[in-house]
Amino acid sequence: MPTRRLLALLVWIASGCSPQPEVISLAPDPGISDYTPLVREILGQRPQGEVTIRFGEGTYDFYPECAAGRYIRVSNNDNGYKRCAFLLDGMRRVRIEGAGRKTLFRFHGAIVPFRAAHCEQISFHGFSLDCDAPFVFEGRVIANDPASRSITLRLLNPERFEIRSGQPWFTGYDWASPFGENILFDPETRSPYYAAERYEHDPKIPLRAERLADSIVRLSGYTARELPPVGSIYTDKGPHSTNRRYPGFSFYRTEGIELSEVTLHGSGGMALIAERCRDIVCREYCVEVPAGSGRMVSASADATHFVGCAGRIQLIGCRFESMLDDATNIHGVYMPVTERDGKRIAARFGHFQQEGYDFADPGDTVEFIDRSSLRTIGVGRVESVQQVNDNHYLLRTGFDTGRLPDSMRIAIGNRAAEADVVIARCTVRYNRARSLLISNPGNVVIEACDLSSMMAGIRICGDANYWFESGRTRNVVIRNNRFGNMASGGWAPQAVLQVDPVIPHEARGREECYHGCIRFEDNLVETFDNQLVYALSVDSLVIRGNRFVDSHRFEPRFAGLSVIDAQHCRSVTVTGNDFSGWKKNATISLVDCTVQRLEGDDLPETVENPNPYFYEN
Repeated sequence: MPTRRLLALLVWIASGCSPQPEVISLAPDPGISDYTPLVREILGQRPQGEVTIRFGEGTYDFYPECAAGRYIRVSNNDNGYKRCAFLLDGMRRVRIEGAGRKTLFRFHGAIVPFRAAHCEQISFHGFSLDCDAPFVFEGRVIANDPASRSITLRLLNPERFEIRSGQPWFTGYDWASPFGENILFDPETRSPYYAAERYEHDPKIPLRAERLADSIVRLSGYTARELPPVGSIYTDKGPHSTNRRYPGFSFYRTEGIELSEVTLHGSGGMALIAERCRDIVCREYCVEVPAGSGRMVSASADATHFVGCAGRIQLIGCRFESMLDDATNIHGVYMPVTERDGKRIAARFGHFQQEGYDFADPGDTVEFIDRSSLRTIGVGRVESVQQVNDNHYLLRTGFDTGRLPDSMRIAIGNRAAEADVVIARCTVRYNRARSLLISNPGNVVIEACDLSSMMAGIRICGDANYWFESGRTRNVVIRNNRFGNMASGGWAPQAVLQVDPVIPHEARGREECYHGCIRFEDNLVETFDNQLVYALSVDSLVIRGNRFVDSHRFEPRFAGLSVIDAQHCRSVTVTGNDFSGWKKNATISLVDCTVQRLEGDDLPETVENPNPYFYEN
């Protein structure tokens, strides 16, 4: 047989030997009140995966009583025993799909909708999901009384509100929460109020509750600087450390994840969290409140969050609205070193919501950093890892710590977390906190997005002292985006582009810049506050071809700051930007920046006016 015909035959035979995943079609059945046992049975009978579960138009309910359960550690969320409606473990080629927005998955009570661990080629397509009861309390302010420090609310969900020992609680199918972290929304703009922190009640001081009617309640003992105005929407997601229990999608050590045309309306934690995963694509994935629901809040935390991921992360054509945290946060983890003996070290986590995180494998490369300056002081390959408990790890690496001063505070970061990132044609609006947080060593491109959040537009940080989120970036390109009214809230100044590695003033310098090349090009910025770019410790900062417009939407919150503030950067280029629509008294502040190239017809005056605030928010 000729060689070419034999090769064609072998290709045909190989294709025929690779069976397509089995397809199981489901339709709404009035006789099925809970689809959890059916889904569990389908997946349980196919432990290797190789299955597509196809749901038709309609609503499918899922309850926790018969859901598979296990103890799950979820970084940046709350660890604990979780019941999961769709639990995928060690499977490959599993696809969950619906018939578009007319397919709704409704999850009741304390349940994680989707969990995939140690899987390959997992995809979700064409459906919406929501909770039966929001994990966030909402009520409209109909009266306030400065004398009694009280506000009166009309409850959005009266049947989900209780008073226990005189204090307000909100409830779900099988859970209940006291009040805790709160923020005020403007129903006209659907966004947090301007300077919303002035309305924040101290969560450590319990409010007193009195029910005046079925849907009317008075809350007394309000501690904020100002009482919420009549007509505002008061929201509360419960106490810190207990309000991130039930993420929507939880992925762990899974490779090849795709979400397309999926809409999440609510979750009791992050809408999507991926840890130690590889190759993740979210295409036309939306986080938003249901139309006509009257709700202000979708997910109680981030829309997407990626910890220690590799390969590629792509967010394409997504819309993220009304979350109580960021649209995305992409980072690794710094573990503080607690003991060291040559090449053997003990380490713990700096933040309680990282405890139990799967930090490293033998063969990974870790870098040792000085926690004060974030300088790299050594690199070593991991030889062994022993997790003694959730917050005590023993590692042996190829780096000898004996050469370091005993007084030096050290942390370690895993260099395996180096995903390349593309974020394109995405919209972020109506949310508390920031749009995009990028602390990732891979190549990053952010383009053609429309971003308008309460705080920073794009934050590029790195921190071994507070959140302990690594790390340094090498190449970030931010181009052809529109930035709307940013920085309307937060306890400290926020910038449209905020590069703020947490380095104390006394440790700042140019011996080693923390971040590499950051290019901010051809963007349209229409906002009101004074500072648009804040950059600390960047090797090459390029701000080129942007148009800056004063929206006059609000009064500037920090009027004395410069429009661009670069500190301890090796090279700063500001050229070809249009400042004609910006504030006439604007300045550019450069401090300890060796190479400076500033060009333009209407370029603001160059001064030394460094931002005096220290970012930790």
